[in-house]
Amino acid sequence: MVKDIKVKSIAKGIGDFMSSLLEIGEKKVSLVIPAFNEEKTLSYVIKQAQLVKEIEEIIVVDDGSKDKTGEISRNLGVEVVSHHENLGKGEALKTGIAHASGEIILFLDADLKNITDKKIRALILPILKNKADFTKASFTRSRGRVTEFAVKPMMKVLYPDQKFKQPISGQFAGRKSFLKDITIEPKWGIDIAIFLDAIEQGQRVVEINIGELVHKKSPDEEIAKMSGEVMETMLRKSGLFYNKHKLIIFSEGILFRGFDLKEDCKLFLETLMKKRIKIALLTTKNVDSKLEYFNTVKRINSTESGENILYYVKKIAKKNDLELKDCVLVASRAGFEYLANEVDVAFCFENSPIKLKEKCKIISSLSDVLMHLE
Repeated sequence: MVKDIKVKSIAKGIGDFMSSLLEIGEKKVSLVIPAFNEEKTLSYVIKQAQLVKEIEEIIVVDDGSKDKTGEISRNLGVEVVSHHENLGKGEALKTGIAHASGEIILFLDADLKNITDKKIRALILPILKNKADFTKASFTRSRGRVTEFAVKPMMKVLYPDQKFKQPISGQFAGRKSFLKDITIEPKWGIDIAIFLDAIEQGQRVVEINIGELVHKKSPDEEIAKMSGEVMETMLRKSGLFYNKHKLIIFSEGILFRGFDLKEDCKLFLETLMKKRIKIALLTTKNVDSKLEYFNTVKRINSTESGENILYYVKKIAKKNDLELKDCVLVASRAGFEYLANEVDVAFCFENSPIKLKEKCKIISSLSDVLMHLE
């Protein structure tokens, strides 16, 4: 009787093990390594990753490097996707996600000096075994200044229920089905943004302790910039701080029919007001009294030349302590191409003139604007 129980137990164990192997084998893993001038450390990271049999695809996103980052990667037989200029880590990850063919995508920094194949494998196994949807590395690091002095204190205030030891890490993995649909932060806020999105969207997040991890030392000015961008991202994600776009300029006919505010624009403008986004109008009509409630800052004569309109927009921005990178244009007719080329982002509609459409993102309704704001 005891012997039969032991045999059944062993058989079950073997069956579970074989099922686990089959489950792991069915899922393809892609590795994305964003890299900018990392010729000194990149080859080591790639070689360690190549030892992990579960990784079927390695993609290095060369983010405008001036050194031999791309050449070294190609010589090691991995796929290289290159940016012609440095766009920032967020854009590099976005490119990597778009090119990855795996169901699971793993991300590693290119400047790791002591990463090992065992540490890399530990990050993907929980997802392969369906015990997690998203994994991130927890590690000891002698120079983790951004985490210790910025991220951890902010997490305690903004997300008190989350008890992760290492909220920010460039070493993480997730399912492509989740990663492809999230908003990618452009620069240093990317790692914390993806982590917070995973929490908010109900992903099963597991923190993997991989011991000590040594990065290339970053200069103090880069650390300061990184801290600022990470904290801004955390505040924005928590809903306490909105995006960088603080002024939206509307051309004539977008908000008004004659002298009357279009009915379907009121809710949109109220949303902008709640987000403390100001508006300016390019129009020949005096409709100021209709917009006093909606954070209107200025009305600009739309018959001015493109250069003059740009001059007045710059003047308005400066008066409100803003720059053109803080501004958005929503236009529907010709004459605003010059301004569209200068603001951070411009929108127009499918029936807008071709020259304007060449400078703008095409939207179908005003509500689409909110989806694109950063």
